[in-house]
Amino acid sequence: MKIEELRSSITPLTKKEQYYKSHPNHSGDYIEKYFNEDDENLIQFTIDRNKNTKGKHTLFYDGQIITDEILSFPIYCSKQTRYSFVPLHTRSYVEMKYVYSGHCYAIVNDKEVILHAGDMILLDVNSKHTVLMPTENDIIFNFQMDRSYFSDSFISKFSSVNPIVTFLTNIIDQKAQHNDYIIFNNREDDHDYVVHLIEMILCEYLDPSLFAISILDSYFSLLFIKMAQRYQMNMEQQFKENNKSYMTEIIQYIEQHYQDCTLMEIAEKYGYNPDYLSRAIQKATGYTFKKLVNYYRMEAVGKELINTNKPIYLIAQENGFSNLNYFYKKFNAYFGGFPADYRKQFQAK
Repeated sequence: MKIEELRSSITPLTKKEQYYKSHPNHSGDYIEKYFNEDDENLIQFTIDRNKNTKGKHTLFYDGQIITDEILSFPIYCSKQTRYSFVPLHTRSYVEMKYVYSGHCYAIVNDKEVILHAGDMILLDVNSKHTVLMPTENDIIFNFQMDRSYFSDSFISKFSSVNPIVTFLTNIIDQKAQHNDYIIFNNREDDHDYVVHLIEMILCEYLDPSLFAISILDSYFSLLFIKMAQRYQMNMEQQFKENNKSYMTEIIQYIEQHYQDCTLMEIAEKYGYNPDYLSRAIQKATGYTFKKLVNYYRMEAVGKELINTNKPIYLIAQENGFSNLNYFYKKFNAYFGGFPADYRKQFQAK
């Protein structure tokens, strides 16, 4: 499917949306056979497809068919039905909403949320939310994601620490509380890129090509990386507008000097009060200063254990751990084991 075909298909009201628009007091009572009395096969197909996807899938346009191969992908794509009522609910899967045009008025965890064209919201499982009735220009795409999609290997694709990494890590933690959400506001400098990426995802989903699953997986990886970048850039812009120092520079400094940097040293270098800087770092990354430093140290240690034959004590010292007992304690807490076993496990591969 070409992008031009996608655009021409998603804009017109579907028969279901037409029905809802002409029946403003409806309560979700649309039945496909109202419009397809002469096509029993289509009626049955609609019913079967809804059962097969456990209600996760809705039509983008009339007559749409989604292949079983695409339905096996752990992310379900759908379009928010316009002129429909969405009751307050929770989901057992992660959900992302992207506002393609118009607006999205929602209530999430008892807070009113207004999303504009280009905005995205990522909802963790069990977040209580509802979407107020979208009208004709409000085209909203839903991406419903199985938690299994967010594996450690997926999260490892992100090269730096920021709130989305924390959010995704929380998703795969069975013990964590799951009811949070995170918003990615539109940016003029990446709007066209993100729109094009969303459209390519939907074109592949609706009209799969050879290697469609691999292509979709790559597109979604790129989308999440772009979301992380967007969030960080929006955070930086907020700091700039408040006459604050460029936060990325501070985070990059920590990344480059994690072996021996201190909060006091960085606060003095950039002219901050240490307590204020500590709060700013946590707001920007989701990590306290100590946890952020420990993250960079442990990532470096892990790479050296796999890629070198240096003695463990030397790797620890070169990455900021002068106390070996403390190093083993932190390593075990981070990787869930001992350095020698970690090295043996991964070097064997």
